[in-house]
Amino acid sequence: MDKRQNTNSQWPKYRTPVGLRSLLLLLPILCAVHSAARAQRTPPTLAEFKAEKIMVETVAGKRVELSKLLGQGKAVVLDFWATWCGPCRQEIPHLVALARQHGKEIIFLGLNLEDPAEKRAAVKSFIKEYAMNYQVVFAPAETYQFFNPGADGYRIPQTIVFGPDGKLIKRLVGYNPGIGKEILDKAVQQALGNK
Repeated sequence: MDKRQNTNSQWPKYRTPVGLRSLLLLLPILCAVHSAARAQRTPPTLAEFKAEKIMVETVAGKRVELSKLLGQGKAVVLDFWATWCGPCRQEIPHLVALARQHGKEIIFLGLNLEDPAEKRAAVKSFIKEYAMNYQVVFAPAETYQFFNPGADGYRIPQTIVFGPDGKLIKRLVGYNPGIGKEILDKAVQQALGNK
């Protein structure tokens, strides 16, 4: 019998503790359960959003309760945006066209996420340049956080469409002139009751 050491294995054998093995086996299941729970979370309603009593600032500098701008019994389109956001610059002309076409039946509200103390002039200029025909306000971070709990940054544009009953119809994150336009048009038609 050869008493030479096995040179094929230079590393000692380690055993994985039983608890760690169990955790490694359960990890995919826990991730799946967590993902399913997040997916099944009830989407927020417009009534829940209004109940937050969030104060916003108009472009003119007046502070107003956001719920007062959202009306009653009408469909609502909220758009989170910023002047520095390239996809926002692509989406806003489409929102302008939708507001021109459906402004009597739907409330359109632009929620700018920039600091009014620093960006008021830039936002006013942007509104004029893009001929924005719907109300724009400066929205505090808590407005964005309501729809994106735990987010540590902004993913914009983010457009949220509610039906006249206050139920969420569609939340569109980002914008692509082809696909985004189609998705947004379909959501607006659904908000108007035209499926």
